[in-house]
Amino acid sequence: MTSTRSFQLIFLGDVMLGRLIDQCFPTHVHELSEGRIVEQLKQSDAALRSYGLASPWGDTLPLLRSADLRLINLETSATCHSIKWPNKVFNYRMHPANIEALKVARIDYASLANNHTLDFGEAGLAETVKTLRSAGIHSAGAGLTREEAQGPAKVPIEANSRDGDQDHTIDVFSASDHPQDWARVPNFHFIDYSSATKSHLHRIINQSNKISKSSLKIFSIHWGPNYSWKPSEEIRDLAHFLIDECEIDIVHGHSSHHVQGVEQYKPGKIIIYGCGDFVDDYALTSGYRNDLSAVWRITVNDMKQAPDKHDLVPTKLEVFPSRIKDFQVQLLNKKDNDHRWVCDKIRTLSQDLGSTSSAFLGEEGQLVFELYDK
Repeated sequence: MTSTRSFQLIFLGDVMLGRLIDQCFPTHVHELSEGRIVEQLKQSDAALRSYGLASPWGDTLPLLRSADLRLINLETSATCHSIKWPNKVFNYRMHPANIEALKVARIDYASLANNHTLDFGEAGLAETVKTLRSAGIHSAGAGLTREEAQGPAKVPIEANSRDGDQDHTIDVFSASDHPQDWARVPNFHFIDYSSATKSHLHRIINQSNKISKSSLKIFSIHWGPNYSWKPSEEIRDLAHFLIDECEIDIVHGHSSHHVQGVEQYKPGKIIIYGCGDFVDDYALTSGYRNDLSAVWRITVNDMKQAPDKHDLVPTKLEVFPSRIKDFQVQLLNKKDNDHRWVCDKIRTLSQDLGSTSSAFLGEEGQLVFELYDK
């Protein structure tokens, strides 16, 4: 088996551009109380007075744009519908026009399986899906139909045809284990940890394989409680099942609000249990440092296994620590104490999960995990 060329895929955790962040944009939904808060903040913060569509990404934009694909969890609805899902503590929405912020960062895929895409009901979800579609951004996990929610997004990755390389298609599935109320919504991909769920996941992933082959399979999943350093045994069991029985290559986990560990489960198979909150307007929970996160970059190599068969194999994970300040993300310098905190935390949590290879610091200050013995 020989390697031809490689591609870089960037994974981000929760991207929440609703509420106060939406009010910072020139165009925003009408939320009087949130608007007043932002106007007060702008009086003492000059950066917020010039806040635009590129602002949430801060200085991460060159890194994001340098990748071949960018995948996020979109932790908000994008809708002007005003009727909230009842009895929720937080209901997030951004103006559909501000989906342009995702285009600024060249986001290719947005997971919609989380606890906020239905915050403004099924009408709000429908507008969110249509808005993403109009922007050319792939999505899964929730959709206009059950099939759209449960099936994969078919995300293309283009090779350099002049070098004789072939293009690839990546399958991205998404699901969420909460909120329980949304289990009754057919076009929301709700899962639990039962044998019935495992049978369901095995069926839909195998069914996708029969329809069309892909070079890489990703499962983006919103799971577990907020503020918990270690994934439960049932979460780990499901992650292993997805790799062992469903041929998933990368598990992209999110929901905890802070970073969690990485499990190098098998050569070329990686589980990121929690990517953290990438950008939001949340209050700081100091013990968990939910203001600290990362850009997670996975290199996949095109492994030529036969004349007519190419597979993309994850070979390296690089973690670029970041911090949210004033609704904006900034990459951390390796001399920053917070950079050390993120790296040490991910190292320790990953070792607790059984990751065996030693993570080391790269030239750009990123934490590097080798995933495949070439």
